[in-house]
Amino acid sequence: MIKTLKLFVILTLLNLSLLSCGQKGNQLPVDHAPVISSFKPSSGSEGTSITISGSNFGSTINSNIITISGVNAVMVSSTSTQLIINIPAGVAPGDYRISVKVGNSTSSSTQFFKVKSKTEVTDTEVLNYNYSIGTQTIGPSYGFTADDRLVESAKAILDMGSNILKISLSTGSYNITGRPNYGSVTSLVQDDPSFSKVLDMPFTYYFFWARSHANWADGYSNSERMDDSTQIADLTKYLLTKFNNTGKQFFLGHWEGDWYLLPNYDANYVPSNDRLNGMIQWYRARQNAVDEALRVTPHSNVEVFTYCEVNRVVDAMNGLKRVVNKVLPFTNVDYVSYSSYDAQSLSQSEYNNVMNYIEANLPLRPLIKGKRVFIGEMGRASYDLSSSKAQHESVNRENIRKGLSWGAPFVLYWEFYNNEVPNGIQRGFWLIDDKNEKWPLYTTYQNFYAKAKNWVASQKKLLNRLPTREEYSSWAYSTLANP
Repeated sequence: MIKTLKLFVILTLLNLSLLSCGQKGNQLPVDHAPVISSFKPSSGSEGTSITISGSNFGSTINSNIITISGVNAVMVSSTSTQLIINIPAGVAPGDYRISVKVGNSTSSSTQFFKVKSKTEVTDTEVLNYNYSIGTQTIGPSYGFTADDRLVESAKAILDMGSNILKISLSTGSYNITGRPNYGSVTSLVQDDPSFSKVLDMPFTYYFFWARSHANWADGYSNSERMDDSTQIADLTKYLLTKFNNTGKQFFLGHWEGDWYLLPNYDANYVPSNDRLNGMIQWYRARQNAVDEALRVTPHSNVEVFTYCEVNRVVDAMNGLKRVVNKVLPFTNVDYVSYSSYDAQSLSQSEYNNVMNYIEANLPLRPLIKGKRVFIGEMGRASYDLSSSKAQHESVNRENIRKGLSWGAPFVLYWEFYNNEVPNGIQRGFWLIDDKNEKWPLYTTYQNFYAKAKNWVASQKKLLNRLPTREEYSSWAYSTLANP
């Protein structure tokens, strides 16, 4: 009798336990949160189907809530290890984590999904069009991926939508170690895995700091001239051959020329005639090397140019000896890059006067059409703007518009990842900060590129041609009037 009673109690408890489990239905224990291990594809636009793999998903459609940028995705099917969704309407182009909620538990992907515009442009002519505004990555002080800082930042600039990239041809600028001591800039871009990878990316316009030095300061010897000429000529031949018929354009230049002319950042230094003449001969040697390489190397639909960079133009307008007035007119360079910190805060009319002054000192290059002065550097750091994201966006956007208003073919913001860290403080010349947060100016760039590509495509369809530089600059200036 006692044994029978014990058996009855055990069976009763077992039934109550099973009943309780049945009442819980498809709920998961709180410690069994959903896990996203992977998804494919990695990018798409509205309506694109995404397959999400992982564990602890709800086995019915209604037991999962999947969001992208806070917008609920359209569920197609679900199992405990796989979800299939469609990208919903209303998600702006950008990079987002995918979130899955099951019961009271939510998890997000570690990787970002790239939402593209549904009207993404594929026309090569439109993709290769010069959209003028860009940025650069030189000496970035941080990184977030397994890639070195050159490859990582170049990928991120490309993902933002830009077809313009400015870099330094130096492994030291990107904390790249363990590589050979490349004997030439040609060997660097050809043999180094990081630099060759970046050059193979689908950028159209490349700006290089190439052989940026002041060896000419004490007189430009024949051996120095020969070394520079050979290196620049060899680099030009390599670029013309390697990228023949790609539409790519390469601009070979250097860092701020006035600080080479004025050693130790001494604005009171008066350069000697020997120093001025040495710099003139340096520019002529570089340009002559490019011209000769262009002449002897078969090529089509690929360009190589040189540029001189000036940065103390207002000084020259006040009568001081600077690159723009004592060197530039006696060279034969293709373009002039202006590192424009001494003018970017001026009014538009004053700014135009400075740009016109540079243009008036340009040597003749009749085969190059249009404006030949571009903005190689501009920008205000967040540190100087009380770390205000809104002010950082608006001030820098207005500086971009000044360059476009004058008609500069390129306006390059300094820079993508900040490189200035005095006393351990990030100054904030950035589009993405050291916490991997995209600032509003990044979004301005990203949205602008999407709009610009669609506008150029529509103009091509309407006019049966690409818009002129004047038409485009006017449109871009107006479009950037508001963030």
